[in-house]
Amino acid sequence: MKVAIVRATIAREKLMADNFTPDSEEIIGYEEVDEEEFYRPLAELLYKRIKEMYEEGQVENNVGRIQAN
Repeated sequence: MKVAIVRATIAREKLMADNFTPDSEEIIGYEEVDEEEFYRPLAELLYKRIKEMYEEGQVENNVGRIQAN
């Protein structure tokens, strides 16, 4: 899988206000990576969160109630 390497710049003031929208983005290159290696951290994070929600009873009938913070 081919992925882009992006340089993003975010003003310190925006970061302090929990606004993570980049002020500028620049593609500085491309790289070929293994799909499994690329998606593994995301899959592990989601699995852990969904498992915790299931154990807390927040997931019912294969439908989760997820609130955006």
